[in-house]
Amino acid sequence: MEKKLRSYSDLLFGIAAIVVGLVMVIWSDRILLRLIQLIGAISVVIGTIQFIGFLVRTKGMTDRWTYLPIAAPIAVAWGILLLLSPELWKNLFVILIGLFLMFLGLYQSVALYKLKKKNGVKVSGIYFFFSILMMIAGIFVAAQPIYMASWFITFVGAWILAYGAIEIFSYFTLRAPEVTAAATESGAKVEETIAEVVDASSAAAADKSEAK
Repeated sequence: MEKKLRSYSDLLFGIAAIVVGLVMVIWSDRILLRLIQLIGAISVVIGTIQFIGFLVRTKGMTDRWTYLPIAAPIAVAWGILLLLSPELWKNLFVILIGLFLMFLGLYQSVALYKLKKKNGVKVSGIYFFFSILMMIAGIFVAAQPIYMASWFITFVGAWILAYGAIEIFSYFTLRAPEVTAAATESGAKVEETIAEVVDASSAAAADKSEAK
């Protein structure tokens, strides 16, 4: 007999990942815009709650506006901007990703160079190749934000889709042998035999010691 190593929650998680991945791949042009609008709506709600809480806490105070949390109006204003111009923020988001990739590539190249120059460590050229490739990818992403936005969502969706497929596949294929009653009894008998042999050896050693 065999038993499953994965639980039903793993199966459900894999199915959910496949659904999310398919949605991101099929509607890649809309997902990022809807995500930005969702962030904007959440920002407006959080800022409004903070402002209402401020009004309740400072009710009756003469200098109440000096205690106004500056984060509240900023969150509301930023959320409104996200809701009104999601296309603009989508491009800025992709540009930031490109700049981040360029920074990572440059940082890794500098770190590898210092490691090689100062510590005398032999660093293969393949490491520098990947760092330079990362910087080139960052430049391309920052230069083509409109094109890369859809590609980025498609790539993430494909990765999530593959992850969900692996989870489901592992749920149905990963098995472990189940310990049966016969195997348990056999193991118990082996342990008893070993214990008897050990006891007999100890008794024989004790007899020899007494004879001496």
